[in-house]
Amino acid sequence: MDGVIVDSEPLWVRARKDLVREAGGRWLPEAETAMMGISSDRWSVYMRDRLGLRAMTPAQIRDGVIGRMVALYGAEVPLLPGAREAIEATGRHWRLGVASGSDRVLLDTVLSATGLRDRFSATVSGEEVAAGKPDPLIYQEVCRRLGVDPRSCLAIEDSGSGIESALAAGMSVVAVPRPGFVPDPEVLARASTVLPDLTRLSADLVRSVLPTG
Repeated sequence: MDGVIVDSEPLWVRARKDLVREAGGRWLPEAETAMMGISSDRWSVYMRDRLGLRAMTPAQIRDGVIGRMVALYGAEVPLLPGAREAIEATGRHWRLGVASGSDRVLLDTVLSATGLRDRFSATVSGEEVAAGKPDPLIYQEVCRRLGVDPRSCLAIEDSGSGIESALAAGMSVVAVPRPGFVPDPEVLARASTVLPDLTRLSADLVRSVLPTG
């Protein structure tokens, strides 16, 4: 969801920076990239250990950031260019799922606010699996709920940890990196194809990438 369907990164940065500032921590230039595409159990620990929030527990940090995100989404959900059209185009041919590192409340908030909830046959949030991306568990769980073999599935990912997660699950990957946050070249090279944005994602492209067509 984050970075693929929704341009959420500026909102995450704002929510996390606000919490760090209010809690008397320190923001690091590399923090934004370090927390991209990982689950809340991992970024909350990162914020505690690296951003000077030792007085807070990871759970308190997580709740503080997520509460701010819910409020920001309440004002606007910024869909990325081509996201709705890509979902509609692919959804006419295949069942779709979401494997999101975001917590369930954010996943449901976004899908409900955008009217996209019914387009997905399965949705899994980071808090519903024992380990988040880059571990393959979240993609394996989406495939389990869809009742399909991961090897017959295609993942759309923007982050290095997301690409690694999907590949480890046995899936093919189309990478759609965000400008300024391009994954490690070695990781990106493992994707079947790389697109500049979702406006280039079509049913024909999906067919060309899926092993089963």
